[in-house]
Amino acid sequence: MKILLFTHKSDIDGMGNAVLAKLAFEEVDYVLCETFNLQNEIAKYYDDGSIYNYDKIFVTDLWLEEPTLSKVANDEQLKDKFFVFDHHKSSLEFNKYPFTTIRISDEQGLCSGTSLFYEYLITNSFIDGTIRRIKEFSELTRKYDTWEWKTKYNDEMPHELTLLFDSVGCDGYIKLMFEKLRNPANEDFQFSELERMLIDNKIGQVQEKLPNYAKKVYYKEILGLKAGIVFIDYEYRNDLAQYFRQYNFDMDFAMLISLDYGTISYRNVKDNANVRLIAEAMGGKGHDKAASSPISEEQKKEPIKVLTIQK
Repeated sequence: MKILLFTHKSDIDGMGNAVLAKLAFEEVDYVLCETFNLQNEIAKYYDDGSIYNYDKIFVTDLWLEEPTLSKVANDEQLKDKFFVFDHHKSSLEFNKYPFTTIRISDEQGLCSGTSLFYEYLITNSFIDGTIRRIKEFSELTRKYDTWEWKTKYNDEMPHELTLLFDSVGCDGYIKLMFEKLRNPANEDFQFSELERMLIDNKIGQVQEKLPNYAKKVYYKEILGLKAGIVFIDYEYRNDLAQYFRQYNFDMDFAMLISLDYGTISYRNVKDNANVRLIAEAMGGKGHDKAASSPISEEQKKEPIKVLTIQK
C-alpha cells in the first residue's frame, strides 16, 4: 500500500504521525508542511497528477481549507482515500466532510494529531494496539502537544521527547523513533543512554538561552492585552513561554517572532488571554493557549514591520 502523508513540520506531534505511518505501511512518502503552505503543497501533487498514484492520502495535525476540501469531496478518485486528522479549534468549521476528523478532546483528554491518527490506525488494524511502546509514544506526544504534561500530569518525559526532537531535527527524529518503535526488544518506551545524553545537553542549552531572550522583551498593547514581544529562534518558543509563566512576567501573552521559520508564535502567559483570537486577527490560527501566524516575505526583509501589523 502506497501512502502520501502531509504533516506538521514544527513539533513532535507532526513528526509522530510520520513515525506511525512508517510503522503501519510499507511505502510512505511524507511531506513536512508549515500550517500556512499546506494548500500549496497539496496543489503540487494535484497539478502533476501524482496524487492519484497513492492508495491513501493523509493530512495530520494541519487544517485543510476551501477550496481544497470541496475539490477532494467532488473527486470520485480521491474522496474515499483521503483523510484529515486535526485537533485545532480554528479548523472546526471545516469538520463537515466524511473524510475529516477534527476533535478537540475526548475521554482521554485533549487530543493531538498523533493521538487521532493512532486511533485510526489501531481501529483499522494497521497497527497492533497491544504494542505498549507505540501506545506510550503516542500518549507522550499527546501530553506534550496539549501541555497536559505540565498542567495535569507533572511528567517531564513528554518534554524530554521534544528536547530530543530539537536535538536531532525532523528527519533524524522520524528515523530514530521508527527504529526504536519497530524493535520488539523494546517492550516499553524508554530513552537510550545516547538519547539521554542529547536531552541533557539540550536542557543545558535551553537554560542558557532563556534568560538572555527574556532580557530583550518589548512590550506593546495588542487587542486590549499586554504582549511581550521577542525575536527568537523557533525551537525555544514553548520553553520561553513557560519561563515567562514561571517567573510571573508582566504580560498577558507572548508574541514570539521567528524570522528563521517565517512564523509568529502566540502563547498565553495569563489565563485571560485567548491567543487564538489574536492569531486569527493576524491572519493565523491555532488553539486558545497556543497559536501562530505567518510572516510575509516583506516583513522578513524589514523585521521592524512585524511590530506594526497589529490591528
